[in-house]
Amino acid sequence: MKIFITLLSCLVVLPVFAQSNSCQQQPTAISIIQGNSSTSSLVDQTVWVKGVVTADFRGKKRLGGYFIQSVEPDQDPLSSEGLFIHENNLQLPIEIGDLVALQGQVAEQFGVTQVSQAQKTQVCSSGRPLPKPLALSLPLNDFDLETVEGMYVTLAEPYVITDVYPYIQYGELVVSSQLLMNPTSIHRPGKVAERLKQANQQDQLIIDDGSLKKFPQPIGFGSDNRLSLSADNPIQLGQTLHTSGVMHYAFGKYKLQATTDMKLGVNLESSQAKPQVTGGQLKIASFNVENFFTTLDNGQKICGPLKNFGCRGADNKAEFERQLAKLVQVINTADASVVGLQELENNAQHSIQTLVNALNQAAGNNKWAYVDTGILGEDAIKVALIYQADKLKPQGDFALLNSAADPEFVENKNRIIVTQTFSDYQGNNFNVATVHFKSKSCRDAVGIYLDQKDGQGCFNPTRVAVAKQLAKWLETDPTGQQAKATFVVGDFNSYQQEDPIVSLKSAGFYNLADKYLQPENWTTSYRGTVGSLDYILVNKAAQKLTTGLTQWHINSVAIDQLGYNTEPLSEQLAKPINFYQPDPYASSDHDVVIAGFEF
Repeated sequence: MKIFITLLSCLVVLPVFAQSNSCQQQPTAISIIQGNSSTSSLVDQTVWVKGVVTADFRGKKRLGGYFIQSVEPDQDPLSSEGLFIHENNLQLPIEIGDLVALQGQVAEQFGVTQVSQAQKTQVCSSGRPLPKPLALSLPLNDFDLETVEGMYVTLAEPYVITDVYPYIQYGELVVSSQLLMNPTSIHRPGKVAERLKQANQQDQLIIDDGSLKKFPQPIGFGSDNRLSLSADNPIQLGQTLHTSGVMHYAFGKYKLQATTDMKLGVNLESSQAKPQVTGGQLKIASFNVENFFTTLDNGQKICGPLKNFGCRGADNKAEFERQLAKLVQVINTADASVVGLQELENNAQHSIQTLVNALNQAAGNNKWAYVDTGILGEDAIKVALIYQADKLKPQGDFALLNSAADPEFVENKNRIIVTQTFSDYQGNNFNVATVHFKSKSCRDAVGIYLDQKDGQGCFNPTRVAVAKQLAKWLETDPTGQQAKATFVVGDFNSYQQEDPIVSLKSAGFYNLADKYLQPENWTTSYRGTVGSLDYILVNKAAQKLTTGLTQWHINSVAIDQLGYNTEPLSEQLAKPINFYQPDPYASSDHDVVIAGFEF
């Protein structure tokens, strides 16, 4: 009886596939099924279809089917020659290059034209060459990817990776013809900036891994396209990528589902392990350290001078040590004579003293000192100044731009600004102000402080007001040392062509990036575009002293999960140990800006 059942089951499963006459049936052309609109006119109709298998994404948490393409395409460029077959039976013996015929029902599912309820599938021949892939050029310039849905395609040339954020979670990278600038980095807010925003949208294509699973396993390849991604084998913004695959529509977007290995280019020259040379006997830098807190974040409101803020930064001792190691590596490698810092925990000395102690321990001597400002206002974070004591010494007391210095300065909307006069050991004086303007976040924004949809985000009037107050205050020589040269460094939370930076320029403070870099320069990346929020601004006297400027792209290009955090990637997936290295990369969400100068 057992033998009879086994034989009967074989007769049921295998001969149906082997003895089908599907190859002799008259198929409906794939281009007819696809049509030349977003939905098929044959929905719910049963059809015979025939084509070459170009990609196979059957399996759990994959796309749930395979793709076929016409052997004899028509001449209509508006109708696709590729088709998704919704068939997840892994026992079906089909391979890439098989010519298959089958019967099924035309359907539209989540915007994808497909054939479902496939049956009577038969391999008519094997080992056929794949159709020549259609070359996709970027920018798309309104090319409708619907016309190549399901087709075998390739990138016309290696394109630039412009978004790495979704790679670990979704297996996706975004490529463009070039790095895409945030519109208000290049143009003043308005119609021209809006046109660039629209152009950027036409210059993005998602490269996907054919998986529907969050945090797919194994983790995708790194730059060597052989071993999994790691801190030693990362993928970075700005690298070029080339691949081929099939065009698919999922979660509201067209995605190239890669079927060939990704060929990746080298990292950007500006993102190497050491910053580019700026010249000058002295160097000044700005670095937002992204919430360096010595008080660990336990989820309670125990931070800030009034203990009314939640803590930020490291959640445990291990994270704290990892964060500190990266920051030390960045600052000591940059080796600036003076550094303006942003986003340190706003306590009396502990955060800044801890950082300086670690810097000196790594340097092997008392290389670094800091300006002791104590607590600044009531915010959870503050700015700070550190300097190399064998190169510079403070002259006189520091000065603060706060409500006491200017009654119009709103302390609960702005972080207090610190200015200190320094002198080199030849007696040359100069001023350094470190700033951190109000963020673009819309929390608590009302009225004119709301996003005006001009690209400048929320609280733009607040940033403009403090920019004007800063320029006016600096004109009064707040430290009283009569130094002519003034450097203003920090995170201005404003792109290059936005109102606050334009206001400061009109007041006589010039962005050194305009002098030493191309207009396409940046210190942050966000949703596929890059732009500068961090600057070294100078008055005329300081500008005459400068020798160069660089933006060290160690963070804007990096995958965030390669940073110091130890949290699992998901509930089921621990973060791999090799995701962390005590190197400069993924040390913050802002790059370091460094300028050289000499008297």
